[in-house]
Amino acid sequence: MFRNISVIGLGKLGYPMAQFLSSSGAKISCYDKDEKLVDDLKKNHGEHLHEIGLNNLVNNNNDLIYHNNIRSCISEAEIIYITVPTPSKLDGSFSNEVIIEILDEVADVIIKNKKSYIININSTVQPGSTENEIIPFLESKGLKTNDDFYLIYNPYFVALGSVIRNLEEPDYLLVGSSSIYAAKKITKFYNSLYKNPKIRLLKFKEAELTKLLVNTYLTTKISYSNFVKNICKNFDDISDLRVLESVGLDARIGTKFMLPGGPYSGPCLPRDNLSLKKFCSDNNIQNSFSDEVQKINNETIESLYKVISTLKNQYGIKSFGFLGLGYKSNTQCFEESYSIKMMKFLESLKIKVYYYDPYLTEKFSATKVNSFEELCLNSEIIFLSYIDQHFNPIVQVKHEKNIWDLWYHFSDSKFNRVFHKVSDFKKFVTKISNKNQKIIQFNKKIG
Repeated sequence: MFRNISVIGLGKLGYPMAQFLSSSGAKISCYDKDEKLVDDLKKNHGEHLHEIGLNNLVNNNNDLIYHNNIRSCISEAEIIYITVPTPSKLDGSFSNEVIIEILDEVADVIIKNKKSYIININSTVQPGSTENEIIPFLESKGLKTNDDFYLIYNPYFVALGSVIRNLEEPDYLLVGSSSIYAAKKITKFYNSLYKNPKIRLLKFKEAELTKLLVNTYLTTKISYSNFVKNICKNFDDISDLRVLESVGLDARIGTKFMLPGGPYSGPCLPRDNLSLKKFCSDNNIQNSFSDEVQKINNETIESLYKVISTLKNQYGIKSFGFLGLGYKSNTQCFEESYSIKMMKFLESLKIKVYYYDPYLTEKFSATKVNSFEELCLNSEIIFLSYIDQHFNPIVQVKHEKNIWDLWYHFSDSKFNRVFHKVSDFKKFVTKISNKNQKIIQFNKKIG
């Protein structure tokens, strides 16, 4: 078991991971080059992350120790967790620039202290990165792999908003390594941290590719669900929800991500799909699969635009509200949020846009309101961007409002007109004027 652990990178994943690792009882030393972020973490302990369960780890009587440089942070470490951004390049592959910058300093410490470290890369990297770029870089500094340093590729499968639960209850732990010593050490550590963990030991490139393939399979299930929704939308006697729930009952398929809803979005799924496409291209592997998944995703977004255009052109709506504007609940992240794209499209049509999102602090061109009631008062139609249990009590207000519910979240609402699939709009749309309301029939073929 490791007694001294260092964590470099304290962002949306790094800080929760550091707190999670503190539950092992090990001494956790931390570093991030963003001094403002570190000061905020010291004062507010990651409140801005909205991660459920994080507060319990913060108060587990094993406080994180912060350092202002990498050298002091790793001086006593037995293992170094590196959890930093690997941003996408224009060609879809991931950049290892930040990892290399950190390893440059780590290498200097190894040389000076004449001490070997286990270096655990948690960030998602392009398949082939460890053997083709990371190890060669460290060796170029005069270090010998599996002697002066031991590398592990150990990405965690987490989703923002549920990072702590994902860290505490992983389906399995993916470990890429070329060292029996490092593999045994990390296996022993995780066996002490978890009860009967499933640990999958692979070669570096196998683990790197597996990480991408898991996420791209999720994009496939989401796009498949939207494909089914598209089949069902023109039939009043077919429920896309019931069909997908039934398909998912087959044990070979499973119910997770089998839900009619919006396109896939967020910081991981879209870019991982592009990364896999680049990997296949670099290795002369034919891959129409990624293109088809992305095509369906794009068509799903376009179908939302079509409905908005109909609302504008045929029914003259002038205001639109978003219940949630980020890509999911319990996070400040709005990367690749389809609601943001819808917001921009609405604004291009000169439709006034309002939003209520209790998690976002970023400023947008749309008007932010402070309550669901205020959203109701200003918006003719309210769009549910994501499922959030916090929306349950606030939506039960006595306003007859049209809620565009892709996710079947408010199906039992007593006070609101709820629409789940596009064809449901044909029943009625409320057009509000200063003096009266008018019910307007929607064409069945919308979208």
